[in-house]
Parts: sequence; C-alpha cells; structure tokens
Amino acid sequence: MNTKEIQALESYFKTENEHWNDNAFEMICEVLQKGNFENPEIPLKIFSKAIDVFTEHFETPLKAIQLFESETDKQKIDSVQKLFVFEWVLKYIRRTEFEKVDLDEIKDLLKSQIERLKVEVNKRSEYNKPLVGNIRDTLKDLMKKELEDLPETLKDLEPVQRLNVLCKLIPYVLPKVVSVRANHGEPEDDYTSFSGYSW
Repeated sequence: MNTKEIQALESYFKTENEHWNDNAFEMICEVLQKGNFENPEIPLKIFSKAIDVFTEHFETPLKAIQLFESETDKQKIDSVQKLFVFEWVLKYIRRTEFEKVDLDEIKDLLKSQIERLKVEVNKRSEYNKPLVGNIRDTLKDLMKKELEDLPETLKDLEPVQRLNVLCKLIPYVLPKVVSVRANHGEPEDDYTSFSGYSW
C-alpha cells in the first residue's frame, strides 16, 4: 500500500467518535488479516455508507435495506464479501445506541439478509467442492440405476451383442473357476511305502 492508500484507510478510524473509530479499526484489521478484499477501503466505504443510510431511513426499514443492497451492488463485490460487510454492519448496530433512532426492524431485516447470503455462500462452496469424497457414492448410485435398467437395455440389443455383454458380466456374478490338483495340500512323499512297510 502506498502512503495515499494508508491515509485513506486511517481517515475511517481517526474521527471524533471513539466508538466508531474502535469498530472501524477492528473491521480493517479483520479485512487485512483475511485478505478478502483486493482494496481494503471498499468494505469501509460500504460500512460507512450503510450506517448513514440506516440512520437516515430508519422509519422505512425496507427502503433502507434496499438502498444498502444497491450500494453493495455498485461496488461489485461477491456474495462472500457482501456477507462480511452485512455481518459487520449488524455487529456495529447491535453495539451502538442511537439517539432518537430505533433500528430494531433494520436489525431483523439485516439478520434475514445475512441468513440468505449464508445459504448462497454455502451453495457456492458446495458447488466448488471437489467430488473426491462423494464420487464413490455417486458411482454406486449410478451403477444401481444402470443394473435396474439392464433387462430393458439388453432387450434392445442384437442376440450376439447381448451374449457378449452377458459374458463380460459373468465374472462379477459367478465365482471364477480355478483348477485344483488332486495332490493339493498332500505331502510330496511317495505313498508306496508307509512306516517302512511296502504296499
């Protein structure tokens, strides 16, 4: 970060409001630690704007949430980043007492938006998760379905093709035939003499 960027960040937590400064500083520390924003000033901008919107439009909570949503959309942040900012805004509102402003309805709306975003984020991470853990179960289900449909599939084949498929499947159904020798497990000695006696 260059000097100008550092000064821009510092301006968010060097105000006359100590409570605001503490929260903004805590937030920027988390942003820098997680590295979840390319430009660490973006979440602070949204955070600052959100508080302004909510205190200005507290009498129309739905409109306030809608304005906040549009602000996050303008910044072109993804759902993980959006969730981070929403959680921080809710945290700040819970920790703060506002004079002549009741933000209870906004808190409830924020909670529901956070839950929606969590579902969205979880779906996305589930989609990106590698299949290694589930691939065996997926293949089992696929094979089970194919085996159930096998009679129907074989019915459409020519007799020679059907026999070919059945021959390939036989080793999985019937045990493999192994040749057994008559003296298997017997001693190698000649049985013509036993304990010195001749037969």
